[in-house]
Amino acid sequence: MVLNRFPHIGKTVLGKDFNFFEKLDVNWSDFGANSVDGQQPDMIVTFLTQGVMIVNEGSGAVEFSFNGNTVHGELDSTTPTTSLTFNNRAVSKIWFRVKSGSSGPITISVNAWSII
Repeated sequence: MVLNRFPHIGKTVLGKDFNFFEKLDVNWSDFGANSVDGQQPDMIVTFLTQGVMIVNEGSGAVEFSFNGNTVHGELDSTTPTTSLTFNNRAVSKIWFRVKSGSSGPITISVNAWSII
């Protein structure tokens, strides 16, 4: 039986949604190699984040960068570090690449949120 437990409360359709979710199959070995000119990030979160979770859903290792030049972390399916969560950190651009010694494609998911 369907119940109306919360009358007059419907789906939120106004305002900005401060939640982000995207999956990406990483199959390249250089940051930016998935873009036309080799510079663009693989994901852009369009709001100021409060938290970000990056998960390696595949097999192998992926490195990520928040500026496209420096490795800021690694997610390796053969270690306990298959996911990372950043709290109270603003993240807007993320580049990914398959770590040397691994092969793609490796599926990565990114969740981000804010209360602003």
